[in-house]
Amino acid sequence: MKAKTDQELLLCLAQDDNADAALDHFFKRHSNKVYNYALKRGLNGEQAQDVVQIVFLQIYRKRTQYNPKYAALAWVYVITRSELKDYKLRELKNYEEFNDFVSQAEQMTPNIEKAQEVSGLLTDLGEKERQIIEDRYLNELEYEEIARKLNESESNVRQIVSRSLRFLRKKHGAKSGEEL
Repeated sequence: MKAKTDQELLLCLAQDDNADAALDHFFKRHSNKVYNYALKRGLNGEQAQDVVQIVFLQIYRKRTQYNPKYAALAWVYVITRSELKDYKLRELKNYEEFNDFVSQAEQMTPNIEKAQEVSGLLTDLGEKERQIIEDRYLNELEYEEIARKLNESESNVRQIVSRSLRFLRKKHGAKSGEEL
């Protein structure tokens, strides 16, 4: 492929005219810029590589949306900024979920030492809620696995876990003076 401008490469990509070669050239030309942009926004090297892959995947997916009246690099940075924001939000959500799980586990561990005691606490829940809590904390299943098993949405399973734990904390935390 002869040397083409960024706009020409994106147009080749959009028209599926030697799209693989066009994307390859475009990637080689701009992946370092995306990588360095991600590093400057506070990501480590591995995270920045993830963002580069996500950005170029999005460039490929959105190739037909490119408008040649705008600079190609500006379009790339718009996608990069958007994907970087989404990536950071996903990382934050995963961290908060993990942190929440750890804090719940630390709070529950000293209060629940015997399987009999656990069963006694869970009798206050409905059958579905009890099954979900047992799967999540005793069987150590992921939310996705529980949702698949019960034919529920993952967000619904998360909500049931949250509400059930809140209910148990309120009911049993008040009796013992401690939180579950």
